[in-house]
Amino acid sequence: MKPSQYQQNPYQNNSATTQSKKVVARIWHGTTPTSKADEYYTYLVEAGIKKIESIPGNLGTQVLRRNNGNNTEFTVISYWESRDAIRKFAGNDIEKVRPLPRDNEYLIKPETTVKHFDVMIDDRK
Repeated sequence: MKPSQYQQNPYQNNSATTQSKKVVARIWHGTTPTSKADEYYTYLVEAGIKKIESIPGNLGTQVLRRNNGNNTEFTVISYWESRDAIRKFAGNDIEKVRPLPRDNEYLIKPETTVKHFDVMIDDRK
């Protein structure tokens, strides 16, 4: 695509109605000891990803994994129809992490917040 094809801003009118109809990415990050990474990944999928994907308004997920020697990082990106859809599962404070019951067994310094981004371009092939 040419750069000019990316210049249209879908948020130029930036009203709450416009934003609520755009895809929202919810991004969580956690780190485990590498020795527990495979076990945590299995747990994450079974206890977390499958549940998230069954929630109305969820459009899918991605799990990213990065080994850093003694530690392994996981990033989960879940895609949502709207922030309202996220609120239905996360409550009013959508920035707060909703930890899995056994996260403390695996995670090093669990993070307490997640980030949300409006998806501006999704050009995956």
